[in-house]
Amino acid sequence: MKSSVQDPIVALATPSGRGAIAVIRVSGGRPETLLSAAIPPKKLPFPPRSPVLTEFCDFQGAALDHVLVTWYPAPGSYTGEDVIEISCHGSPALTTAILDQMVSAGARLAEPGEFTRRAFLNGKLDLTQAEAVRDLIESHTIFQARVASQQLEGQLSRRLQPLKEQMVDALSHMETSLEFVEDEVVPAAREELLAQLKNVEHQLKDLEETFQIGRLVRDGVEAVIVGATNSGKSSIFNSLLGSSRALVTGIAGTTRDVISEHIDLRGVPMRLLDTAGIRSSADEVEELGIEKALSHLKEADIVLFVLDQNIEFGAFEKKIWADVEGRPHIIVLNKNDLPLRMRVPDFIVHGLSNIVSVSALTGAGMENLREAIWEEISGSKDEVERDRLFLTNLRHRDLIRRARQLLKKGIGAYADGMSEEYPIYDFRRALTALGAITGEVSVDDILDRIFSTFCIGK
Repeated sequence: MKSSVQDPIVALATPSGRGAIAVIRVSGGRPETLLSAAIPPKKLPFPPRSPVLTEFCDFQGAALDHVLVTWYPAPGSYTGEDVIEISCHGSPALTTAILDQMVSAGARLAEPGEFTRRAFLNGKLDLTQAEAVRDLIESHTIFQARVASQQLEGQLSRRLQPLKEQMVDALSHMETSLEFVEDEVVPAAREELLAQLKNVEHQLKDLEETFQIGRLVRDGVEAVIVGATNSGKSSIFNSLLGSSRALVTGIAGTTRDVISEHIDLRGVPMRLLDTAGIRSSADEVEELGIEKALSHLKEADIVLFVLDQNIEFGAFEKKIWADVEGRPHIIVLNKNDLPLRMRVPDFIVHGLSNIVSVSALTGAGMENLREAIWEEISGSKDEVERDRLFLTNLRHRDLIRRARQLLKKGIGAYADGMSEEYPIYDFRRALTALGAITGEVSVDDILDRIFSTFCIGK
């Protein structure tokens, strides 16, 4: 795609509120035209990519601030258009005044994501890279940021490109055999094309399977800690968090509301929720806390059911188990620094529950608990391969799954000896699905390959 001059847009590129510096970004239009009323004429025109210190004046010509203005000429800018960045002091009143000046000069306020949208439309980014911009901004852990950065650098696009080329190559041979009977694909070549397409399908399968971890990395996990009063839920919460965030006392019912914090579990952001102890209570506030606990339990990705192993498994524990059973969970036997008095019921021991013994007081077993949580949410005991490419976007996963399904259907038809026109239909749609990931129209590539490789115009 080539860049084109569109109506100029303007927006605050730094977070709103007060700060030392604020950056206002303008894209499209002509810099001299937009700034001619606000910048002294002697400062114009701007040199490319060199910050210029200048006054920025209001409608009456009075100086508002001394600012740095940087001009990034098209097409070598983020959006592929002429881009101006104005660095000023971070006063909300000042940034509002500058935005008003830019709008008065002919710019309009940008819509959400419009700068990145223009970067895509002007060929500066493909769709996967554009989506990675958002993921990078929203990352909570270093690993999240690293994965988003890989996408922004085009790693997924580079992984898909050779697979698409193999499909285009196979399709170009099939298309040619349909058009020209004398170029019919011989059995040996047919087997070779089948092997080539099966290899593509296998690699797409490997890529699709990375979504299990990639989804966790991008979206994070919600873990809810539940249990009877005084089982040590808040102590477990504090120990996992590494700080005394929740109030811990020997008084039953201390936690009455849901307390939440974020932790980093092997690079996966986890929202950890400490909830009110579940028991019968005449206290209206505590009862509301218990209702909240049960509500969060039903929505959590994983439940940590804390049991005080120093007491018997009773009616309240059984009541909680009825809500926990059937959900992803871990049984946490707390207070293993005290004598064991609890006999965990057979229906838990002989089930599929992962049981971990810990002491929140001494820290014993807490690393085992972290490992158990990771295994439960990821389905693996292994550490994440940090340099591996992961699918983190549901749209990408769905399109790759669709491409695989169509490939398998077409491969089956081709292997059964059907005429090329039948599998070609599925292969084309599979290629289109892969092209939709990056925003390409891949079917045209087939025609390009045919015209460049074979003597079509004979």
